[in-house]
Amino acid sequence: MAKGLNYDYFERKLKKVREAVLQEINDLEPKVGENPLESGEETTPFPTHIADIADVESRLDRDSYLISQYSKELKDIDAAHRKIVEKTYGICEDCGSNIGNERLKAIPYARYCKSCAESREKKSWRKEEL
Repeated sequence: MAKGLNYDYFERKLKKVREAVLQEINDLEPKVGENPLESGEETTPFPTHIADIADVESRLDRDSYLISQYSKELKDIDAAHRKIVEKTYGICEDCGSNIGNERLKAIPYARYCKSCAESREKKSWRKEEL
């Protein structure tokens, strides 16, 4: 159990963040699931210019990516809530040290302390460079 944390505060904060993420997902899902040509977004039965087609595909790709990112965020939020129940909230999953109160206020579903998160990010960048 991390010392000095107001678990009620973070539980409420996680609930608010979860509701906002779910709203974002709910707003995006219809855009990804519907055919922009049938929804009235396009004025012709099919895009006639390659740039129009690319624009529609780009928006669909972006929205699909955002749903994927929000879904991952939702899993982290739910995991953080379980940690509150299990009294392990606020403890870094890598090094076992306390995650700073300010970090948790900014990212209430943070899984790692600042140092470990930065280390993981550097490793991720190195893998992408290869």
